[in-house]
Amino acid sequence: MADFMFFTFAGIAVFGGLMVAFHRNVVHSVFGLVAALFGVGGLYWTLGADFLGATQILLYVGGVTVLLLFAVMLTTSDASRVTLLRTLIMVPIVGFLALKVLEAYRGVSSIVNDTGHVVVDAPAGSGTTPEIGNLFVSPEGYLLPFEVAAVLLLVVLVGAVTVARQRDDVAAEEGRGPGGSKPTDDGAREEDAVHA
Repeated sequence: MADFMFFTFAGIAVFGGLMVAFHRNVVHSVFGLVAALFGVGGLYWTLGADFLGATQILLYVGGVTVLLLFAVMLTTSDASRVTLLRTLIMVPIVGFLALKVLEAYRGVSSIVNDTGHVVVDAPAGSGTTPEIGNLFVSPEGYLLPFEVAAVLLLVVLVGAVTVARQRDDVAAEEGRGPGGSKPTDDGAREEDAVHA
């Protein structure tokens, strides 16, 4: 069963990667990226790393890919053309990556027994999420780096809001709108009519 799940998720990942590399439509390529990232998340689960699998699907499939999809949909249609040169470059790269996937499978099968369980001294069915959670909140683990990263992210968010507000204030002082664009003559006439 573990081999079947591994090959299923590996096939989804490889198919998604090929779709990203060779599809003519960029939006369809992004959906191929969703499939590839989902396949990688499934591979994490088959290897017993449930926390990594859930993080892969939540962050990459759910967040980063949505941002990429919006960015791709806002680009011009010239970016969706596939040239012969791109195809000739991608064929050896995809072949090399396929060989690396096979080598990774051989490496994984060397540490996984016939029942599909990883050969370690962990209790069966425990998963990795409780251990990672305990390490994040225990003083002997990663509590201090975890809190430092949280404070750093908070400082970055506050700094971004401060910089954005300063730009809006400067634009308002120069007679521009919040986006930095000057009002048109029609807008100025309407404002004069309202004040009169």
